[in-house]
Amino acid sequence: MLFKKREPVTEFVPTFLKEDRSALRKIHEMISGAQNHIYIVYPWITLGEEFIIPFENALSNNKDVEVYLITKLEKEDVFRRLHQLDDVERWKSIFGDNISIKYNNNLHAKMIIVDDTEMIAGSSNLTGSGLGSSRDYEGKPQIEANIYTNDRKAVENGVGFFVRLWSHKTSNKYVNDEYVLSCKSYHLSGIYQRYRKDFDKIVNQEKMRVKDDGTLKFSGILGYLDSKKAYVLGKTRKDIAVKLLRDSRSLNSSKIGDEVEISGKFNRIEGHIEFTIKELSKGTDKFNINNLRLGLSKIKIKGEVISIEEVIEMETKYGSKVLTLVKIKDDTGDITLELWDNIIPSGKLKGGIKLEITNGYTKVHEGELRLGLQKNDGKIKLLGV
Repeated sequence: MLFKKREPVTEFVPTFLKEDRSALRKIHEMISGAQNHIYIVYPWITLGEEFIIPFENALSNNKDVEVYLITKLEKEDVFRRLHQLDDVERWKSIFGDNISIKYNNNLHAKMIIVDDTEMIAGSSNLTGSGLGSSRDYEGKPQIEANIYTNDRKAVENGVGFFVRLWSHKTSNKYVNDEYVLSCKSYHLSGIYQRYRKDFDKIVNQEKMRVKDDGTLKFSGILGYLDSKKAYVLGKTRKDIAVKLLRDSRSLNSSKIGDEVEISGKFNRIEGHIEFTIKELSKGTDKFNINNLRLGLSKIKIKGEVISIEEVIEMETKYGSKVLTLVKIKDDTGDITLELWDNIIPSGKLKGGIKLEITNGYTKVHEGELRLGLQKNDGKIKLLGV
C-alpha cells in the first residue's frame, strides 16, 4: 500500500479580543496530542488552569511525556501579576520529575513545539489577556497574531532555537535558590500592598496570623538559610515565601525542608515591603512539656528520662554523626529529645535520670514535635535519680 506524504500545513491563528480564540484552541490541540515532549517558551505566564485538561490528555497518551519550560522571572513582573509563580508550581506538581524549568530575563519570544513535529509562534503571551480569556479579572483582552506550522524545516529551525536558548549562559535553572525565593517573597509582599483580598485568602490557606500593625506569625517549610537571611516557603502554597532579614540564628538548628515557625513585622527595604523577623528574646523561657509548640527557642525545661528510644549512626558531609533519641517526661506530658554526638557519655543516660535543658528549641520531624539543643549554646545537665 502506498502512503501519501503528509503535506505541510501553515495556519494563521490570531487572538482578537474575546471574539477569536484560535491561538488558545490550537495550543490546547497541540498539547493534548503530545506523545513524547513539549517545549514551551513564554516570558509571561498567568494561564496555568487553562492547561490542566490538555496536560492531562498528554499524560494519558504517555505518562512519561516530558515538558521543558523557559520563562522569564523578574520581581517587577511577579509584582505586576504578569507572572504567577503558582502556575509554574502547579505544572511542577502535575509532571513531577518530568518537567524541567529555566528562566531567562532577556526572553521575549513566545512559542510551543510538540514532539519536534509542530510549532506555534507569535505575539500572544501565555496569559488570559494574551489569549482572549473570557474572564474579566484576567485583564484587558489583546489583539495578537500567531502562526502554526508543521513544516519540517521550520519546526527543525524552531527546535534549534530552543536548544540554543536552553543551553545559553543567560538561562538559569528554576530551583529554590536565593533569587527565585526572593521573587516569591516579593510576590507575597506585593499582594499584601496591592491586593489585600487575595492576601487574606493566602493567610487563611497558610493559617498565618497577621495583626493590624503588620506583625506576622507564619509556620512553613525552611527553603534557604544563611547567617543574615532565611526564606520560609508556604506549606500549601509553595509559590509564596516569607523572607527573614537581620538575625536568623533561631533557625540555625533547623535543616532545609524542616517545618519552622517564625514571627516578624513588615519592614521597608529598598522601596519594597518585605517580611522581616523580630529581634530574638535575650532571655531563656521556662516551660513544661505540655506548653511546648513549634517554633520555640531559648527553652529551659526539666524532665526525667523514660527510655533511650534509638541510636542512629549516619554519614554526613561533615563526617560521621550519632543521633540519640531520648524519651523524656514531666508532670504534664512527654516528648522526644534529640541529642547529637554523645553529648552525654555512654552509660550515664538511662531511665529514671532527671535532667535540665537550657537553650533548647522545638522542631517537627515527620509530624512529631521534638525537642533539641541549640547548636552553639544548648546545654544539658544531669540532676541524678
